[in-house]
Amino acid sequence: MRVAAVIGSPIEQSLSPTIHNAAFRTHGDDWIFVAFHVAAGHASQALESMRTLEIGGLAVTMPLKTEVCDALDVLEDSAKLAHSVNTVILQADGSLLGANTDGEGCCNALESVGAVLASAKVAVIGAGGTARAIIGALSLRGIAEVTVINRTERNAQQAIEVSPLALIGDESDIAKANIVINATPLGMVGTDPTELPCDVKFLSRGQFVLDAVYRPLDTPWLRGARQIGATTVDGIDMLVHQGALQQFRWLGRLPSVEIMRTAALEQINSRSAEHAPIA
Repeated sequence: MRVAAVIGSPIEQSLSPTIHNAAFRTHGDDWIFVAFHVAAGHASQALESMRTLEIGGLAVTMPLKTEVCDALDVLEDSAKLAHSVNTVILQADGSLLGANTDGEGCCNALESVGAVLASAKVAVIGAGGTARAIIGALSLRGIAEVTVINRTERNAQQAIEVSPLALIGDESDIAKANIVINATPLGMVGTDPTELPCDVKFLSRGQFVLDAVYRPLDTPWLRGARQIGATTVDGIDMLVHQGALQQFRWLGRLPSVEIMRTAALEQINSRSAEHAPIA
């Protein structure tokens, strides 16, 4: 049996084992997916363990996506541009290849609900590794421009360096976009629930609005967008689409994103039931 794993901290609530194991079972793969708690500063040791134990693939989550970049043998262009890795592949010669499927997974999730990326104007909120990966992937899909909205101008400047189609903007530019993407942790469990990625007054009917946050699944920001009449895409959709691309890199075939999404929702519902108050 081949092992794949996700590394990061905290890791207990990760849905990666759930979605990947569901796909392995459905497709009859002799693989199992597990989670390893790896704190910041220990990425290189984790990667050496991958090589030693011949772990077939790694998914990388916070806070290691940038740290991992400096400890790999080879980086694909997607990871170089974003300076962020979410996927590691153990190659036949024993070398470790870093890739990033976040951006392409985001694009696929948007297209799955009817968004047309060609010639679109896109607003990306955030400037971290996930945002940079998304900006890079969008630029390869024929968009017209991508505007980066971020509180820290220095980080925004680094993000627009990923693509010649990217520029720095502010909240008012969101109203001009066809597609709006939240690539920040705002709205995630543990953050201030009243703090939104942007004021919903800048959103409008006809826009496609994607939130990379999936804990909670239906964020206040997405609810506000849906009430306005926007088409919304939740973080689980992005998670399963990027996860499917990870499996393609590890096994050479795309799994069913529907199977992965169903498994994720069942796990979320199960966790919610466990913590529900007893009447």
